[in-house]
This record gives sequence, C-alpha cells and structure tokens, in this order.
Amino acid sequence: STGRSVSPLGYGSVPIGREAYPSADAAQLLDAVLDAGLTLIDTAAAYGKAEEEIGKAIARRRDQYTLVTKTGATDDYAPAWSAREIRETTERSLRRLKADVIDVVLLHTCDLDLLRRGEAVDGIQELRERQLTRWIGYSGDNEALAYALELGIFDVIEASYSPLDQANRALLRQAEGAGLGVLLKRPLANGVPGRTTPPADAYAGAYWPRWEALGLTRDDIGGLEWPEASLRFAAYAGGVTCALTGSGNSDHIQANISAVNAGPLPADVVAHLEQRFDETADDWPGLT
Repeated sequence: STGRSVSPLGYGSVPIGREAYPSADAAQLLDAVLDAGLTLIDTAAAYGKAEEEIGKAIARRRDQYTLVTKTGATDDYAPAWSAREIRETTERSLRRLKADVIDVVLLHTCDLDLLRRGEAVDGIQELRERQLTRWIGYSGDNEALAYALELGIFDVIEASYSPLDQANRALLRQAEGAGLGVLLKRPLANGVPGRTTPPADAYAGAYWPRWEALGLTRDDIGGLEWPEASLRFAAYAGGVTCALTGSGNSDHIQANISAVNAGPLPADVVAHLEQRFDETADDWPGLT
C-alpha cells in the first residue's frame, strides 16, 4: 500500500553500530551495499552509532534507498515509550541520519501491554502527522504483532522468521493481505542452522535447543549449505517483502545476495521444513 518497491534483500545495520567498528570501514561497506543493488537500509536509535554512520556515509545517496529506523528505545536499549520520547528520539534520528524525512519508523519491540496502553501508538501516529516519517510500522512478534495488525494503523511490520522460527507464519500472510510491507529479521537464525556446537552468545544460543530438537541435516534441504537455504526459505516466504541481514563483511553480503538471487527453495523442501517445524515446535514463540 505504500507504493514503494525495494530489493528482496535489505541491509541491517547492527554491525556498523558497534563502537569497535571503524567509521572508514562503515562508509566503505555502506557504499558497497548500495552499489550491489540493495535498496533498503534498516537501522534503529538503539543501534549504537549506526544512524550516525549512515548519515555520514550515504546521506548524499539518499534517493537510492528506502530508510527504515526504529523508535521507543534509545542508546543501550533504554526504554522511551511516551509520545514525547518517541518524537524526541525520532528527531534525533533525523539529525543523525542527515535526513529531512525518514521513509519508515517502527516501534522497536514494543510489548503487548505498552501497545494496549496506547501512548506509544499515539506517539508514532503523531510522527506521520508531523511528516517526520512517510510510513509507520511495528517491529515485534507473537501476540504483540497480532495486536498491532488488529489496530489497522500500520503500513509496515518487521518480524522474525527462519526455518527455526516460524511462529509468525500466518501473521506474515495476514499482513500481506492487508497491503502491508513485511520486513524479516533474523532470517539466518543467527547462523545456528548447520552448527555442530552451541554458539557462545546467548542471543544466538536461544536457537540452539530448536536446532537440536528439529534434527535437520543437509539432506533435508537438498544438499545446500545452510546459510543459503535459510535465507531463501525466509526471503520467499508468503507475504515477505524484504529479508534483512546484517554483516560487517562485504563478502558475506555478496554471498547473501547470491543466495537470494538463486530464488525460492523448491516447494517440496519448503513444505518439508514447515512440516518439521509444526510437528516439533513445543509452543516455540517468535524470538524477538
């Protein structure tokens, strides 16, 4: 319903927001992302210095990409959910991004109770009324995502989806039916599919019990490598507009582009992965 077309793969800017990531490398990477044909950049007020890096590096190329940021959490994910805080956070994002207007602003994992209270919803609608953003949306999963869709006010959603994370499957299709843009986070399940040992960090490690329980092998995906299969499974799932992957390595980005360019997985492989999830999942929620 926005009328905006974007590439099927977008860039998630978490890696370049880390303090240890050099600004010169961030500038080079962002230019490479646009040169490679990715036309959506996803960031957030909470992603460290990511917004600043985007503003410094590619504000001059603003007409070449759709810009998505998130509000409701500031640096270090400090909550900022009042209407005033949402407006002030977004105004700061505009300055950091060196933008006159942001294409899409999302509520950043606003939980169900906060959504129901209404102030965050009023705050993000005010952004659109003040023309600080063209479109508004919600980033989150499960019951909160379902409630956000019921509100009928959003233009875009962002949700988790991968072979290990399919709880939002019906909601993605519901969003498509309502004419919403659908962005996917975590389509690679944080690199867990294919691993033989648990990841060290807890953020990725949340997927490990699922990977073990599903018992999937490369035979289940036609002998493909897992990163390619995971990305193709997610990027071409029903309802999806754009899958987001983040990396500080341009070679990884090119590999992700090649994977998406290979097209959807065979229908029987998709059906098998969906069936295995449905048979195995023990009330597994979408991981936020």
